[in-house]
Formats: sequence, C-alpha cells, structure tokens
Amino acid sequence: MLNFFKTSKETAFWNWFLKNKSKIEAFVHSDFSDYTIYNRLTKKLRAYDNRLFPELTTVDGDKYVLIITPDKDEKGNAPTRKLYDAKPLIDDWIVKKYRQPCDRIDLNFNGVAFPSSDMESIPTFEDPDRVDIAVFVRNFNRDKINYRSLAFLYLDHILGEFNSITKLRYVDFYHLDENQTVENSNSVLELRKMIEEKLY
Repeated sequence: MLNFFKTSKETAFWNWFLKNKSKIEAFVHSDFSDYTIYNRLTKKLRAYDNRLFPELTTVDGDKYVLIITPDKDEKGNAPTRKLYDAKPLIDDWIVKKYRQPCDRIDLNFNGVAFPSSDMESIPTFEDPDRVDIAVFVRNFNRDKINYRSLAFLYLDHILGEFNSITKLRYVDFYHLDENQTVENSNSVLELRKMIEEKLY
C-alpha cells in the first residue's frame, strides 16, 4: 500500500530541530563543555546531506541564529537552498543559508586568533565570472594549517560564503611579517566591494 503521508527529508529535519530546540538554545548559552546536542544536530544535518554543517550564534541578545553552510563546497548549494526553503517559522530563531557578508567580525579557530586587518589581498580578474586572489596573512608561518583555516573563515564571513563559493577561483596564501605590508593590496572588505562591482 502506498504511503501518501510520508514525511520529506526536509520536514523530518525541521521536526527534529523543533523537538530539540530548547536543548540547542541551552547549548548556545552554555560554557561549551558538553557538545552532545550540537553533535546530534551536526549528525542530523549531515544525514540530510553530508556536505552541510550547522553554525550557531545569537544576535541582538535575544535571537538565536542557525546558519546552514556547505562549508565552501559548491555541490552543497542546492541542498542548502532546499533545506532553507523548507524551514518553518521558529520562535526566537533566525535561520540563514550560508555565512552572510559582514563588514567587521572577530573570529578564532582552534586557538588561533588574529584580526581580519592582518590579511591583505591582491586580486586578479582574468576570468569574467571569478577572481583569483593572493592572500597575505601576517605571521602565517607560525601555524599554516590553522591560519589558513581562519583566513578562509574570514573570507566566508566578510565576502559572504556564497561569494566565496561561486566567485573565488584560485586562492593562494602567503606569509606576511609582523610589520610588513604589500604594495597596492586590498583589505578583505575592499575585495568584496571589487567583486560586487566587477562580477555582478
């Protein structure tokens, strides 16, 4: 017998989220010593599509934010949009697809922290649809793996993750000494404005 009431994958995920909403909210306000509910959320999201990850934060002190991110994987664009479009209204929550562009943000990754002002870029607009960038990061050689990961996070959050996925072609990272600057370089925010002017 056909089951005409089979729940879609999108509805199943959002039903689970609603059922566990209070636990997720408690985690956002916790000291992050117990990642159980976050790990369950990650597992549920990756069961929907293994290219997707959740990011949790708050805004204006009283709103929770869930960001559904394909973490720079272009093949994750379609499932990100499909799950986002199926979202219900959730009290006190804002759901976003992709890391949204912002002018200023302070990030850290695996104990590594530096301001976005420690990044300088040289863009090359040879392709009509994408840009190649050389990114110079102050003290990059201290910890190339984690500095590179944090630099990518800054690109996602300042350029906007959708721009990061669809408009960046090649990204190369280079070391910058403490008091060194690169002639004719651009900040990440200036790079975003150049992308908006030249590629849209």
